[in-house]
Amino acid sequence: MTSGELVIIIVSSILLVTAIIASFGVYIVVNKSNKDKDTEELTKIALSGKYSAALRPAMDSLADKKPSLTELEEWLISQGIEAEQKDKYLISWQKSINQDIKTISEGDLNGVTTYRISVGPKDKNICNFLHPDHFITRDQINRNAEILPPYCFGSDSIVVPKLPWDNTDGAGGWKALVPVDGIYEIPDWRQVV
Repeated sequence: MTSGELVIIIVSSILLVTAIIASFGVYIVVNKSNKDKDTEELTKIALSGKYSAALRPAMDSLADKKPSLTELEEWLISQGIEAEQKDKYLISWQKSINQDIKTISEGDLNGVTTYRISVGPKDKNICNFLHPDHFITRDQINRNAEILPPYCFGSDSIVVPKLPWDNTDGAGGWKALVPVDGIYEIPDWRQVV
């Protein structure tokens, strides 16, 4: 072996070792970056509540299950409701929907996972599907937002968080609201109370 061949072998060996070390360094940097991103995502989920990654916003769930304002207005017109009264009903309906969204959104931020419907005096006769000690889960709301008020025009029920110590209206028990044959027995919205 000549001295020129020996120099080439040494230089090649040094370049090979350098390439291996550089590759190892890149591997470590890339994996650390991915690990930091994964940890950051898990931390966001943990801080925002255990269900938040799987839940849709309440506004989207309600939009899918409740009639649109156009549909509501068309029905009111078909019933011969005067314009002033029609506007009052539509404003009241939207106010109730907005209150549902606010309550559930605040609950999502605070980790609330169970709610109940506080039945108003006007709804007492139409809300037979609600037990006095009922509760509904956030997942039920996510999938079946039709269980939330308003139930019809003039409805005065509201959704409120149901906390473990909640004994409002003597309703301290925990009876799940369940569908009958896969359907919740909510009143038809095409009525006025």
